[in-house]
Amino acid sequence: MKFRVPYPALICVVWLLCLLAIPFWIAGDGIIAWDYSVLRNAMQALHAGQDPYLTGIAAQDAYRQSPELQAHELAPVIYVYSPVTLPLLRFLSAQPPTAVAATYWSIYALLVVVQLLVSTRLAAPRERRIVLLFAPMAVFFPGLLIFDSVLGGNIAFLLFGLIFFAAWMGWERGRWLFFYAAVVLAAFCKIPYLSLLAIPLLAGRRQWLPAVTAAFAGLGAYALQYLVWPVSFHNYLLAVDRIFSFNNDFGSSPAGRFGAALAALGLPYSLPGTIFFLATALPLFLVLLRLSRRYRQGALSREQWLPVMLLGVLLLNPRLNEYEIFPFSIAMALIASRLVRAARRPWLAAAVVLPLWGAMNYFANASRICWKNLECAVLVALIVGGCWQLLRLAKTAFQPTSESPLAETASVPALKGV
Repeated sequence: MKFRVPYPALICVVWLLCLLAIPFWIAGDGIIAWDYSVLRNAMQALHAGQDPYLTGIAAQDAYRQSPELQAHELAPVIYVYSPVTLPLLRFLSAQPPTAVAATYWSIYALLVVVQLLVSTRLAAPRERRIVLLFAPMAVFFPGLLIFDSVLGGNIAFLLFGLIFFAAWMGWERGRWLFFYAAVVLAAFCKIPYLSLLAIPLLAGRRQWLPAVTAAFAGLGAYALQYLVWPVSFHNYLLAVDRIFSFNNDFGSSPAGRFGAALAALGLPYSLPGTIFFLATALPLFLVLLRLSRRYRQGALSREQWLPVMLLGVLLLNPRLNEYEIFPFSIAMALIASRLVRAARRPWLAAAVVLPLWGAMNYFANASRICWKNLECAVLVALIVGGCWQLLRLAKTAFQPTSESPLAETASVPALKGV
């Protein structure tokens, strides 16, 4: 009699092995919690009655003027979240640091798992078993390329945990109110996160008015900070500028890499980067709107549409860092696997893609700049391939029935490559 490991037990084993690998990963990595240290430094500055933005700017100026610091330490990073977050940070600064850290990291780990579990729901039924099995490996490969971003403790992992859970409630149950609240809350920290309001527009029904209302609420709250905390808001804008002028951190988006190239050449990057972003984001959004219409008509199933839609919405953010790309890793893997399976010779496509993926990870591990450049190439290749595949599928799908505008996978005929 053949011995077979039960599937639930196999899942537990894989997830447990990934969990046990993290301490060894930390031991080999050396530096952890670098983003959490930025929060901690900001709390310490507030507790001492200082402005965390000016404190960070002063630290960067001291670093720039000291060759000794540049030789032995990493460049300091400033707290760059908007002034509306400072009252909460001031409250936390008055609490025991150990309790704050324990609470933060516990919630952090929980919401990382939430992102992974929600992402498994993007898979079609016949894909779900394998996706659930390998989902924890996304921790080691955010955006499909090896990186230790999850060890940094960035607040984006908390925000995206809430946003992904709320998005799941939206596309599964049609309840988007929690999602709008989560995105507006996230925009208090980073205003570009308002671009995520495109998710209900593209995955829900009759969401234009609520989405526009939420956008105005987020923009209004952001602008109101200038009136409530004018000095802090001015210093906050100075700190945001340091992301580019000091840290040279333009992110992994196409617009970000374009801006980084201009900066490396000593050319102005703000206005050209904005024009480049609009020239690429607007056509992408129009393509997503067209595909969304076909999805509502039933020509595309939910599982076919959501991974591509989420990746497209991600690229509507002009600056993408690895911790913002991480939540979309499983969606990216699904798009890649479907493109391989849709090839005329899937085995040949896999024989090309897998070594290429290994080579890209080898070079991505060499430096952060290499990672960003390669990640940009992966993002562009997958969104182009994913949209192209869905446009083909939408053309060949059966005509939808008027009774089921949001058809599920079961009501759509089986399509090659999905």
